[in-house]
Amino acid sequence: MRFVVRQESAGWRWELHNEFGEVLCRSATTFKTPDDAINALKAVRSMAPRALVFDPLGTLYEGV
Repeated sequence: MRFVVRQESAGWRWELHNEFGEVLCRSATTFKTPDDAINALKAVRSMAPRALVFDPLGTLYEGV
């Protein structure tokens, strides 16, 4: 997997791509500069390994 930072008409956005180049997720907002987008994706990367997985009703999926 890899992160991609790209420019759109509204600003810069980060995306996470799988090995086939498909977008798995992207930033919900755009950023003024590529550095701002990179700083945001660094924050996501640093917090994601500890994130738990829940369904919409709040049930925890264990072992994910």
